[in-house]
Amino acid sequence: MRRAGSITAVVVVTILVATACAPAAPAPVATSRTDRAGVQELTIEQISTAPVVRLADGLVPPTSRWFSSLVFSADPQPVYPYPLAFGPRADGFTVQLPPVATTATTIAAPLTGGLPVGLGATQFSVTAYDPVSVTLQYADADGPLADVTIAEGAAAVAVRAVRETTLDVGAPVKGLTESAWSASIDGQEYGVLSPDASAEGSTITVPAGGWAQLYAVPAGGSATAWATALGDPVTGVTLAHSLDGDAARTRLTYDGAGATVLVPFAGREACAPDTKLGTFTTPYGDTTPCVAEALEWTVPAIEAASAYDLDGIDETRRAALVAQLSVDIGAVSPAPADTYFGGKSLARTAAMLSLAASLGEDELADLAADTLAGQLEPWLDPQACAAETERCFVYDDRLHLVVGKPAAFGAEDGNDHHFHYGYFLTAAAALASHRPDMTEELRPVMDALVADIAAGTGNGEVPPLRVFDPYRGHSWAAGLAPFSDGNNQESSSEAVAAWNGMAQWAEATGDATLGDDATWLLSAEADAATRLWLEPDTLPAGYGHSIVSLSWSDKRDYATWFSAEPSAILGIQLLPLGPVSLEYLADDPERVAANVADAGGGAAFAGPLGDSVAQYAALSGPEGLAAAESWAASVSRDDLDDGSSLSGVLAWLAAVNLRSD
Repeated sequence: MRRAGSITAVVVVTILVATACAPAAPAPVATSRTDRAGVQELTIEQISTAPVVRLADGLVPPTSRWFSSLVFSADPQPVYPYPLAFGPRADGFTVQLPPVATTATTIAAPLTGGLPVGLGATQFSVTAYDPVSVTLQYADADGPLADVTIAEGAAAVAVRAVRETTLDVGAPVKGLTESAWSASIDGQEYGVLSPDASAEGSTITVPAGGWAQLYAVPAGGSATAWATALGDPVTGVTLAHSLDGDAARTRLTYDGAGATVLVPFAGREACAPDTKLGTFTTPYGDTTPCVAEALEWTVPAIEAASAYDLDGIDETRRAALVAQLSVDIGAVSPAPADTYFGGKSLARTAAMLSLAASLGEDELADLAADTLAGQLEPWLDPQACAAETERCFVYDDRLHLVVGKPAAFGAEDGNDHHFHYGYFLTAAAALASHRPDMTEELRPVMDALVADIAAGTGNGEVPPLRVFDPYRGHSWAAGLAPFSDGNNQESSSEAVAAWNGMAQWAEATGDATLGDDATWLLSAEADAATRLWLEPDTLPAGYGHSIVSLSWSDKRDYATWFSAEPSAILGIQLLPLGPVSLEYLADDPERVAANVADAGGGAAFAGPLGDSVAQYAALSGPEGLAAAESWAASVSRDDLDDGSSLSGVLAWLAAVNLRSD
């Protein structure tokens, strides 16, 4: 696997009114084409053979979530409801505040122990979920025993007793108040809040209909202060978002709890910190809990971009660019058959079309449009897979996925869909913008791709926000997440490109609601790509690099799935370089220079994905720009990533030059 990479009816995703913070009437994300009819037009074929092990009837399998392994892994894997670690078992679970360990290439806090909580169950299954929370129902031979809800940003694990349930916490408990107890394991204190419960030895008995909340006490906090601050148990999380001028706003309301202890993701000011509750140390930095009903924050809003502003380009540079563009358009070959490499080829041609149009080169633009239409044509028949085995899409009605054939990099199980389909949407948007008469031909399949990665369908068969985690502010890439470290994402830049492509498609088709949703996703993902991958604010002592290339639920790695070369580790955070890249990569020239130096400096230009590193170096200032120009003067097409072109390189450098003037 190169890069490992449903919201059901129980979840309400709301849209905030752009001029206020009060939520409007509940509505699923991207509802302007509520049926997303393209999905219904696809050939139905069950491609994945992944077992769906633990899922209640009627729920859409939750691929690409932080908790997906709870459903799909035969042997239950840990999941990470930040800042906690949660280890599910058939008879109960373990909860831990995992310690952070750092090496030169990894910052990690995996589940290593913690407080064991036996429930006397024999099995569990997922009975409800949304992008941020998930509920497990534990049962024994007599039926349901207890419901357990965990959520990112919720400070406690909530247990609701269906029948009288005894929690065996594996260590003697001591009373804090009439309804709260604490226990210590391996030097870490944990608390249990449970009104109407009784305790003896290491057990706490919760009556039918009652509840318990289990929490870890961070440094500087006290179990008693936590027991006082906690509200009722969280039952789910409602998302609302808006675009407010230059800001993209996200609000997560923790349902059922009222004011309770919440934990913002590290580095995010999402509520007023309550220092008496202590500080959590995590692989992503320290964070202080608060008492609130919701977490709310903004990031800078980024508008989608498809073409550089090359007004003011000098005639010599323009002539060279047009000449190379003509060569590149004439050299386009048939796109590969799979959705990843095929998609990159389509997006490369689309970039040529957009470049030609922005330069006013109408004949070249028409030629590029003809070429792109020919490349896209095999993919546009929703029923093509009834007769073909490649360059077509199906709907897998078992995992509720739109899958391209042949499936690449585990796409049949949901891996990397946003990476792949973002390229297709970019290509379709460029063609529809240049040839509006083709929009209806493009729409069925493109709308199916939009539904698959973000918009969902009105009937709930395809969930909205399949890959995006609104709490963390970025996407997950692994469909089944069969890992002890949770889910992961490697190519932050391809995730940004996915939402940029979706926003362009929305603009080309006049879909304002989808456009707002895509802009919110684009803004959040670009912010995360900067803060978590390329320009993290704080990295612990002992970590040996300036970037992180592979972000997991519980750790951060300097690594890739496909290469150990530093040029690849940096380059996969950059491609596909294009107009939108300038909106979030170019703000800190000194950090760019440091990142390029960490990858090997100029020597990295010749390594795997070195063309992306060379172009990125142009953002580091005059010396870096000169080095990139020198590299571009002698680079060959064979030295470029298959999603790039020589004309694309020249256009990038022309745009950077104009910015530096």
